[in-house]
This record gives sequence, C-alpha cells and structure tokens, in this order.
Amino acid sequence: MEELQELRRYHDALPGAAPESIGAARSRLASHIHGNRRPRARRIRAVWGLSLTGAAAAALLAVAMTVVPGVTREAPDVPRDEGVEVPHARPSAAVTELRLRPVASARDLAGNAAVLASDEPEWSAGPTQWGYVKTLRAQTRVDGREWLRGEPAVTNTREQWRQLNDKAFATVEKGKLKIFKGSEFEVTYPYLLALPTDADQLLARIYETIDTENARNRASDLRSTQERAESRGKTPEEAKRLAEKSVPPLTRVQRDRWAFQLIAMGMGDAALPPRLRAAMYGAMAEIQGVRYEAKSSDLLKRRGITLYHVLDGYLRDEIFIDPKTYEYLGYRTIVVKDHKDGPFGTMKKGEIHNWDALIKVAVVDEAGQRPR
Repeated sequence: MEELQELRRYHDALPGAAPESIGAARSRLASHIHGNRRPRARRIRAVWGLSLTGAAAAALLAVAMTVVPGVTREAPDVPRDEGVEVPHARPSAAVTELRLRPVASARDLAGNAAVLASDEPEWSAGPTQWGYVKTLRAQTRVDGREWLRGEPAVTNTREQWRQLNDKAFATVEKGKLKIFKGSEFEVTYPYLLALPTDADQLLARIYETIDTENARNRASDLRSTQERAESRGKTPEEAKRLAEKSVPPLTRVQRDRWAFQLIAMGMGDAALPPRLRAAMYGAMAEIQGVRYEAKSSDLLKRRGITLYHVLDGYLRDEIFIDPKTYEYLGYRTIVVKDHKDGPFGTMKKGEIHNWDALIKVAVVDEAGQRPR
C-alpha cells in the first residue's frame, strides 16, 4: 500500500483527487497485487450518511422521515415513478480518510468539515417545514442565579420548533405544545439560509451585517445622548463631543467577537445544511484571534474539539465540535481573567456566563413532531 501512503503524504501539496480517480487507482493496485486478476465486482448500495445538520436533506426525500444525529440509514427502495431520486452512493470511508488532513488549527478543522459536507446530499427544505432543535442549558445568572462555576447544579432541557420562513415558532410549556406567530430569534432562518457556502463570502456577509447594525444602533445612541446633554444646558457642539466620547465606535476586537457570536448563534438555534455549517467553521477560522483547541468536554461530557475567541484577554466564547463528524455540539462563555466590568462589578476568573449543548436537530413537517 506504499502508493496510498505516498498519496496521503503529498495530499496537502496537491489538488484533492476526485473519489472516482482514487477508486480507479485502488482497483489498479489491487489488480497488480493479485497477479492482474480482474477484481470481483461489488454492488454498492446507496446510503444516506445523516449528520447532525444533514438531517434536513433526508427529511425532504422521504415522507415523514425524521433524523437523529449520528445515524446512518440506507436509502429505501423507491420506484422511479414516485418522483423521488435515490442519491448516489457516498465515497467509502477509506477514500474520505485520504481526503482528510491531521487537525492542528482552525483552518484544518474547517477544511475537513468541508470535505465531509461535500459528500452530503443537496439540502432543499421547504419554507413551511420546521426546524426542530433540542438543547440542554445550564442555569446561570442569566436565569436569575449566580454565575456558574464548575459543573452546573441545575440544567434545563428545551425543545423548540421554528418554521423555516420564521413566520412561527413553537415550544412545549407544562407538557403542552404552544405555537406562536412571528419569531423571537435574533438570527433568522431566512438570513441563515441565504448565507453563501463559501467561507470568505460568508464572513464578508457577517461583517456587513454587523457594520450595518452597529451603525444604526450607534446613530440612535449618539442622537439620544446628545439630546440629553442639550437638555442639561450644553451647547450643540459640546453635546456632540460628549455623545461621541460616551458612545465610541466599535473596536476591531469587539467587531470580531460579534462575528464569532453571530455565527455561533446561527449554529446553536437552527437545523442547517452541512455545507453551510462547514462554511461557518471556515469563516470562524478566518476571524482574527480565533484559536483551535484539541481537547474539550461539553455540557453532556462528550469529547470534542474547540474553536474559541477571547475578548480583550478576559472573556472566552467557544463552540464545541465533534472530532470525527464535525457536527456542532454546543457553546460556552467563560471568564478567563478577572475583569472590572464598569458599574456591574468585577467578572471573576472561572465564571461561566452561558453554557448549552445541542442534543438533537432535524427538519420535520409540523410543529410538535420529534425525531425518532
């Protein structure tokens, strides 16, 4: 198998070989090893590898089919006249392994996620279907308690359904499903699903969103601050100077943190196409200050790898990722250095401000429907 080892060794310096090219090379090598005997034909059965966010594609290909993360299901035998196209077989695990690189950085992680996502079926969920997300959340001061330190004493499980056009959402309250009109989410499905699946273009769109939103908010804050100053007897010029001093522009580090958070919020609250999720990892990898960590454990004690960003050396935002499937596992914000937080007191090293884990995600046909 020296030829395959050479292919692996020089993979990073060469363009990625197509799966059919690698398959042909394997056949030639096997034929040579076995004295040019013609290899026996193998019948390849079409399968769907359903990843955490690849669930949406399969939900559309089979009526009422639901998805659980990490499950691989074979495509059903569907007659052609039913109008359902059975997807082509995915490359073998050996071929995929040759296309993956050792992970030592955020960019390596994003590259491998893109390789795996490229083997997934196209995602074509309809706007009236529902994204199902089940999460586990640790209780912290956000829920009226003290900031969490160490393992949480209390956790809450939450199920939610969001229509992909974000015209309705649903939750379970006291055992009963409640459906609400509109959306309560900062990052909407229409926005997410319109994002490019190219990492650089996606990041540019994210920064454009942040800059537009910040400009609008800052203009409003400047106006109200200046009006208050003028009501206290300041001249318009003095009031303007005071307003600009009290409402400074967004710093580069703050802008980068907002970009990281915006992407993370999109992954945590939605069922997404695998190619989009991989592009999100790629965009995160290009944000200045984002780092990779090889070992981590999430809220459910699942082994993971981490992408993180530290704001001004004291506040670390991080996402957890499955090291084999590259599925999104969860999010945490933790204080890594004591920090004076203005009138709000001092943030203490070790305080956990947010911590949640993604349990299940799928696209379903109606609110209240759960993955089996």
